[in-house]
Amino acid sequence: MNYERLVREGAIERISTSDGEIADHIRKARHDIAVAQNVKNIDLDWAFTIAYNGILQVSLGFMYSKGYRPKGEAKHYNTFRFLQEALPASYSSQIARLQKLRKKRNRAVYQQMDSVSEKEARDIISFSANFLEEISEIMPEKIIEQSRES
Repeated sequence: MNYERLVREGAIERISTSDGEIADHIRKARHDIAVAQNVKNIDLDWAFTIAYNGILQVSLGFMYSKGYRPKGEAKHYNTFRFLQEALPASYSSQIARLQKLRKKRNRAVYQQMDSVSEKEARDIISFSANFLEEISEIMPEKIIEQSRES
């Protein structure tokens, strides 16, 4: 894939990273999704935010595995833009959903307390777990195996 347009725009930059660093992102994603499941009974906003962070971590792990990282002010936005370029077209609706989740998370964290419903919290937790599994299937197996080690 050619990501030069995103590089020229200053949205992403090339990096050199290790399999261990990439595995750490996947491990963190798995952890965050499990924590979100537990927190949903205590605080829906935070459960949503933690599950969103799990999505972001797996997205960053995938991005790093391709040799890039987000750059600039809008790192979350640029991460999901990278996914739009890097993943097959069949992921388009999921990536559109990621951008909506990003906006919702921003509101929940910075603007409006108690803005996440129980259904929204359950939905993002389920979506994040599925997204982690789907992305894990297209990443190098050695990185996924390393992410399962403690």
